[in-house]
Amino acid sequence: MKQYYIILALIFPILIQAQTDLSVSPSKNGEDNYVYVKNELLFVNGAIDLKKNNSKETEASIYLREDAQLLQGLDTKNQGDGYLSVFQEGTANSFDYNYWGMPVETKGKTLDQVLFEPVNSTRSNPVRLTNGLDGSASPLTISTRWIYKLSGVGYKSWDPIGKQINKLQPGMGFTMKGTKGINTVTVNGVQNNPGSHQRYDFRGIPNNGDIKVQVNENNTVLLGNPYPSPIDLKAFLSDPDNDITGIAYFWDSKENGNSHYVKDYEGGYGAYSPGANDYVPATFKKYRNQTGEQIENSGGALGKEYERRYAPVGQGFTVVGTKNGGRVTFRNSYRVDERGIDLKARTKGSNGNNGNNKNSSVIIDEEKSNSVRLNISLNDTYTRQLLVAFRDDATKGADKAMDAPMFGKLSSDASWNIDGGEYMINVLPFDRSSMLPLNVLTSSEMEVDFFIAETDFLDNENIYLYDSENDRFTDIKKDHYKVQVTGDSKDRFFLAFQDDQPTEEEKVQETKEEEIFVASIDIFQNNNEGVLQVKIPKDVEVNHIAIFNLNGGAVISKNLSTSDKEFSFTTANFRDAIYIVQLNTSDNRSVTKKITVKN
Repeated sequence: MKQYYIILALIFPILIQAQTDLSVSPSKNGEDNYVYVKNELLFVNGAIDLKKNNSKETEASIYLREDAQLLQGLDTKNQGDGYLSVFQEGTANSFDYNYWGMPVETKGKTLDQVLFEPVNSTRSNPVRLTNGLDGSASPLTISTRWIYKLSGVGYKSWDPIGKQINKLQPGMGFTMKGTKGINTVTVNGVQNNPGSHQRYDFRGIPNNGDIKVQVNENNTVLLGNPYPSPIDLKAFLSDPDNDITGIAYFWDSKENGNSHYVKDYEGGYGAYSPGANDYVPATFKKYRNQTGEQIENSGGALGKEYERRYAPVGQGFTVVGTKNGGRVTFRNSYRVDERGIDLKARTKGSNGNNGNNKNSSVIIDEEKSNSVRLNISLNDTYTRQLLVAFRDDATKGADKAMDAPMFGKLSSDASWNIDGGEYMINVLPFDRSSMLPLNVLTSSEMEVDFFIAETDFLDNENIYLYDSENDRFTDIKKDHYKVQVTGDSKDRFFLAFQDDQPTEEEKVQETKEEEIFVASIDIFQNNNEGVLQVKIPKDVEVNHIAIFNLNGGAVISKNLSTSDKEFSFTTANFRDAIYIVQLNTSDNRSVTKKITVKN
């Protein structure tokens, strides 16, 4: 009789906490042994040794199903010829890319020795491979034409690896297109491919411990979560020992693509900043065929907003290096117990929670900074969204793992201007008096539309777009600001939190001060003596007086000594009428008063 180690859904996770290894192998009489984990955390402190079972039905040694995941404590190397099996979902469209990471070892293996098609809860068949353009859902067939890794500068740095997944060192990511058609096989209540997602079974010795990847200065490298558990990207990107900008970029594309030609792609990269603990979606653009050069987009598309802090099993993402000979290290300490989260709602491509996400609930990360999302629409064809987040421990300059440099700039585009650089995400302390400069560049004259897309910032804070060329503040929480722009407008537009107009409170205060000032100056028409008498307070300096008739003609206009505080002017020769007296002070204030002359 076969021996089964079944871990059912319990209230508490199952923990195997021993310095010794976890070993799973067939029994002495050849019967299969395996560990089946459903909706639970399997924690092993030491190394794992797996021996392949004899039956195809239960060939794997550890099965992680639904929200199950494996965490390990020590930096040890797992071993054996057995398998850990973990489900994951990707795109169901044969034209769309998945950005993957391998949760199992690939040394000496081809793709069809690592990826499998689920048949039931324990059995899977190796995927089929094709050199054709399209993959297929049934039987699960993968096109090797679209499998690439990335490390370098520019479009030519994409390196095809095809089925030779052994060329992929642990921690490196890879691209792979999805499948067409449907697959009606249902496992654990979820269909392999109902037309909206494709399920895969990753099988192999689970990766564990420190995993190092070289990332040279200014190089773009596609990485992937290397573990059979989610990782906390915030912890990984913020690690000062990792020689990267501290920003993760995610590919996103127009849904339901229908072409393999580069010129027909519409997609782009969104950015996750651990400092903001938030994500700004991709601006979609088209690409020139072969060269990969980005050009303008005519679809007006903006990528979706995703929760990005926790990278699920198999998630791929892109980083940029900051040091020659630099590297990044994945560590067990980044691995987290994130069961019960709908990873499908968080990510595109490699984005399921072990292939059973329909009954899970989305858990939103609450550790976010106060932020503002500014949308800038260019020529009503596409939109660049910029994010500003406020943290007291940030600086106004460029900070690692906070401010996100532009990734995939267009010929007509917009960005934050930080120390002359171009950024998608700006993280800084809040200062109501500050004005945040924007870069706006247009390849030709076009309409640019500024508006607030979303803010969780204080409701009573104003948000303005200041146009220095027109000396105009616009409340873009309430209204759009649309203006024609040509060329480079680096010093023209600013996001501001107060305008140059006084508040109602300031207006009331100014009115009171003005009333006190006017009342302090005594202007008296003494008709008995035919004299206009003026008395000035000691702290006021009057340098000019004028008397006008109602037709606007000046009957008196005289410069005065600012040291004199009393003046008198004869009005005996004035016609009986109403006149306007105007006094101007040395600090550019003016006082006017009507007088009636009767001689």
